[in-house]
Amino acid sequence: MGRKGQYVEDGNEKETKIQKKLFEELHAINERLDQLKNKVESITGIKSAPEPRIETFIEGFDEALDGGIPAGHVVLLAGPSGTMKTSLALYIMQKNRALGAKGIYITLEESRESLLKTMARLGIASEEDFIVDIGKLRTEHEAAEETRDWIQVLKDYLTRRSEKHKLNLVVVDPLNSLYSLAGLSNPRKDLFHFFSFLRNLGVTSFLISEAETNNQFFCNHEDFLADGVITLNYFEKDDSDFGLNIRCLKMRHSNHSRVNLRLHFNEGRFKVSTMTPKVK
Repeated sequence: MGRKGQYVEDGNEKETKIQKKLFEELHAINERLDQLKNKVESITGIKSAPEPRIETFIEGFDEALDGGIPAGHVVLLAGPSGTMKTSLALYIMQKNRALGAKGIYITLEESRESLLKTMARLGIASEEDFIVDIGKLRTEHEAAEETRDWIQVLKDYLTRRSEKHKLNLVVVDPLNSLYSLAGLSNPRKDLFHFFSFLRNLGVTSFLISEAETNNQFFCNHEDFLADGVITLNYFEKDDSDFGLNIRCLKMRHSNHSRVNLRLHFNEGRFKVSTMTPKVK
């Protein structure tokens, strides 16, 4: 029994190492393709047609993202509790929907009523209902809580919705809750396939990731598997006050800035400014 258990453990560890190597090789290939594309453009003087991008409508931040988020990307929006991740995702969703984009906001924990109050506070209330309240389903139907393959449930639902009305944007809030609901046996492998599904669906997706601290964002290599990573952090303004900053750690196919920017919200608008060093 002990030997058999040891064999399974070693087998899983070997599989994880193989997956990691494959992902690293794939990442290196993508990076090399981007370099070759830039080299060809510099030699020929002919630039490729710009990729369509999804704007965040955060004043000053889209410029830092090289014009916005490439359409079809899987983007992680990560940060500790209270860093306005949900507010920011709702803001991006509603701003794009106002321009005609089709999008849905899937909430796994917070209620629709709570999200509507957040939107009202942000000044982006909408008459259209684009919030899918999975949390309500979980509380009203005990059998739903026993469903283990929640990733497949989401895949099936998104496929049906997209076939009926082509989707452009999808938000899943929070990704952490999906882990516990789905009971992932191999998180990295399962996430790889889920992220691939979202890309193949042709949607730009924002997956909200709760972090315990400013520095502990990911536990299952989500940052490596995703196309983009945007983090929100607290920073100390002075001895008695704190602020928020936003940073793009990663955005494939973009010449983006990686500096920390201060995030502000005022009169219904998000905007960024450069961080001012603390005077000691």
